[in-house]
Amino acid sequence: MKNALICFTRVPRPGVTKTRLLPVLTPEQCAGLHWAFLKDLAQVYENVDAHLFVAYTADENWEALKPVFPTARDFFPQEGTDLGEKMYNAIARVLGLGYEAVVLTGADLPLLEPRHLLGGFAALENADLAMGPTSDGGYYLIGMKQPRKSVFAISGYGGSSVYERTVAAAKNAGLIVAAAPVCDDVDTPEDLRRLAAQCAPDSFTGQYLILIFNRKL
Repeated sequence: MKNALICFTRVPRPGVTKTRLLPVLTPEQCAGLHWAFLKDLAQVYENVDAHLFVAYTADENWEALKPVFPTARDFFPQEGTDLGEKMYNAIARVLGLGYEAVVLTGADLPLLEPRHLLGGFAALENADLAMGPTSDGGYYLIGMKQPRKSVFAISGYGGSSVYERTVAAAKNAGLIVAAAPVCDDVDTPEDLRRLAAQCAPDSFTGQYLILIFNRKL
């Protein structure tokens, strides 16, 4: 099967990136942590047999992402009025290049491993939609073999029922849904505290946390 991955990200910027962590980190540290996330993700993507694409929030400095993802086939801006439309457009764009299956992930995933991505592609073998849940009720991964716009027709992407509502929308459209392994993202100070206890100390993220917290992990 000819597979593709999409990394959905911002270009890390102080004051714009990971702002929900500002109670415990400075704007510069938030941006630095996001860069560390991306560097770890790049290594994970390289260990999966799939072509990589990077979909970024429109930014004139998007080329700063190129050194982080040297194996990416293409970089393109996210297009749409909300998150669901942006994800749909990115998936439809890459599937339109002739790939048989596409898996899209977010960028706030320092605990992501190749098995999560492989689990997403495996889920698609007998399903129309692959979903990777997070423990807070959202999802970090979505995969398709054909563009399915109805999946993104939910009201908002906040709260603790995004995964549940997306699965319901898919089933209402007659689609078969299969789950990838759970993997948590990092959005809040509490997420950051858990990450400090779980993160590999030799990863880019682990090294950055050691730096900013002066080894008090």
